[in-house]
Amino acid sequence: MQTCVGQMKIFLAIAAILSLTIIGAYGNKIHNCCKEVSTQKITAPILGYRIQRRNLPCVRAVIFETEEGEHCSHWKEEWVLQKVQEIEKIRKRQ
Repeated sequence: MQTCVGQMKIFLAIAAILSLTIIGAYGNKIHNCCKEVSTQKITAPILGYRIQRRNLPCVRAVIFETEEGEHCSHWKEEWVLQKVQEIEKIRKRQ
């Protein structure tokens, strides 16, 4: 009986530690995302991009990475599609 109680205490201690680890890793995670987009062309050199899917409060966007920072652009803009195609052509050559 004492062995079962001892094992139960160890199990509960491990479960508590794992719970705190998971909460610490994910519970306070700040989600940086585009909540609105711009249709304005980016004049700074574009270093890369990534696609953001709609997952409220985040909106669907193409996020361009520049030396100035990240820019949230509307995915339907013609210039955005052209820039993405240009970047992909360059990536394929490398």
